[in-house]
Amino acid sequence: MNLEFFIRLLDLRDAYTKGHTERGVLYALEIGKAMGLSEGELKDLEIGGYIHDVGKVAIPDVILLKPAKLTPQEYEVMKLHVELGYELVKDLDFPERSVEVLLYHQEKFDGSGYPFGKKGKEIPLLARIYTVADSFEAMTARRIYKRSKPWKKALEELEELAGSHFDPDIVPYAIKVLEKMEHTKLKLPEISSELDKIRWSFYYMDFTGAIKGDLFLPTLEAFIDKGEPFCFTVFDVENLFEINTKFGWERGNEVLTKLVNFINLQCCGMHDIRDLIIKLMKVDILDITSPVIFRLGGDEIGVIAPFIPPPEKVHAVVKAMKDLGVNIKYLQLKYPENFKTSADLLQMVSEFTKTPPIRLNFS
Repeated sequence: MNLEFFIRLLDLRDAYTKGHTERGVLYALEIGKAMGLSEGELKDLEIGGYIHDVGKVAIPDVILLKPAKLTPQEYEVMKLHVELGYELVKDLDFPERSVEVLLYHQEKFDGSGYPFGKKGKEIPLLARIYTVADSFEAMTARRIYKRSKPWKKALEELEELAGSHFDPDIVPYAIKVLEKMEHTKLKLPEISSELDKIRWSFYYMDFTGAIKGDLFLPTLEAFIDKGEPFCFTVFDVENLFEINTKFGWERGNEVLTKLVNFINLQCCGMHDIRDLIIKLMKVDILDITSPVIFRLGGDEIGVIAPFIPPPEKVHAVVKAMKDLGVNIKYLQLKYPENFKTSADLLQMVSEFTKTPPIRLNFS
């Protein structure tokens, strides 16, 4: 009962953690079987894997759901998930060896891990096994802020880190079983799409209805990595400062909201931005076939589209805003015809908007 509760709790808290845990448990069990663990040890290893990240329920959303690499300060907070998890489960009826997986899965064989800096055989066996499986899952899983390592490269990294991060006696077993599991697929239970929309949209949708700039650069780089042609269009409000000064900031906010709505209507077919946010956060960037609208800065809205919006659609946006007394200029760039790297595009956008790149909310 306790295990089912914690699994469901994690599923509802963070959809990414669910997939990460399922894969880590699968890898750990296969390694454990290859090492000849008993049925009891395998069961305790499985339970330990399922609860190992439960402390993340107490980590603030701003850190847990961040789509980019954590800062050193944020990482220090994230590290607390181990001890917080232990506080949650220590008085419950989980097997001692399972709790040890939770408590020591971030320790490293050379003593450079956390929270206690244990080394070598001071770290319980099941925790040493799970550390290998957990780390391999992290290496081979795609994140919005990083590419996944090729399977072969991740196996090589396990070997390179044997004796420092990982128990050198466990790594050979891990390599033997994991090299056969590259194309293993997991069927994960679905979480309510409406719940996902609320969670992700609340955090990553700008008040204008566009996606916050935090997700722009990793999305742009993912489209570039894909290597297929796509289009980027930036709309710049030329007289927003005058509107804010004359009518107040609320009117300026209304202008930006209407601009996003017109862009969505004319260029995007009124796609649900919340659905696109879910795709981005579930790391399905390369499956996106509809335009994605981003709030890039104070008065700039950008659109990444797998196709080139017809000129009349873009002109319709400009005209609709002009009818409201708002002056819009736009720049349309095609990959790879006009730019080949994200740095190229950012420089062109900066020159077009006459805005230093630092003002754009690119993370």
